[in-house]
Amino acid sequence: MSLPALIAIGLGFALTAYAVLAGADFGAGILDLISGHSPEQRSALARTIGPLWEANHVWLIFSITILFSAFPTGFAALGTVLLAPFTLAVMAIVVRGAAFGLRTEAAGRQARSAKLLGWAFGAGSIAAPLLFGASAAALAQVSSSAHGATTVSSLPWTGLFAAIVGLLAVSLCAHLAATFVTYRLKDTGQTALAHRFRRRGLQTGTAVLALSLLALLTAAWKAPALWHRLSTAALPLLVTGVLATILSLYALARRRYLLARGAAMLTAGAIIWGWLIAQSPRLIGTRLTIHTAAATHPALTAIAIAGAAVLITVLPAFYLLYILFAHPSPEITQ
Repeated sequence: MSLPALIAIGLGFALTAYAVLAGADFGAGILDLISGHSPEQRSALARTIGPLWEANHVWLIFSITILFSAFPTGFAALGTVLLAPFTLAVMAIVVRGAAFGLRTEAAGRQARSAKLLGWAFGAGSIAAPLLFGASAAALAQVSSSAHGATTVSSLPWTGLFAAIVGLLAVSLCAHLAATFVTYRLKDTGQTALAHRFRRRGLQTGTAVLALSLLALLTAAWKAPALWHRLSTAALPLLVTGVLATILSLYALARRRYLLARGAAMLTAGAIIWGWLIAQSPRLIGTRLTIHTAAATHPALTAIAIAGAAVLITVLPAFYLLYILFAHPSPEITQ
């Protein structure tokens, strides 16, 4: 296996980690928006994402750094054709973060301000995955066709297929959050509240399944070249994603929340890798691939070593952070 391919696989794992972990964070904001005036549900969502939600953006920074360093030509091209959706997505991330922090301070003192900040938190949580999903769909559509994308107008990130995939990303984030929160509430003995999020999980999981099938039908209609790649090279992952979604729904129906959470994470991973394999080895269009856009061999070697060192440092830290906040009140014995 070539060094550019090895680094591209590492980039894929970083994107998967961001999709699963930060996706659940975005989903918490979506569920917060549709929870109405239920302080119990909003409190449960806030306790679940807690201080972990900002840490999950490390995977986005890690992915951008790898792309910029290892594939500089591809980074420049992506930054040009996806400037508008990426800029809007970053703005949504900033807005939701600021709104979430400020809402905590405003709660109980300025009800109207807290409500507006809650709307901003929810709107940003919807906008970010919607734009990321639409961008990925447009990128895959263009990269699987016979013509490369050179201008913003040639990248259909506002088209029908991109819109459906964007909605799929939103529903998947909400489903991830529902399974995460449901398991956490059941683990802490809050059965009645867990049942409410279980219903949200069933609703969002059904939406994921329906939008997945709709996206495939739209790809066959609007992007036949992409559909061919999805139905051949990426077919095992396609089947895995559909079966994992069905398993997640079954597990929620049977109140097996740990299995539901694992299946939802598998669904997200299958979607990410299905997209990557359907587009592989192209980064954008038909000319820029992971090989033609790669940096020099010495630079790639240094990036691979640095990336491995970062993972050795970051993964135990994430594990420790998760363990600490999964059990916020440890029992101290003397």
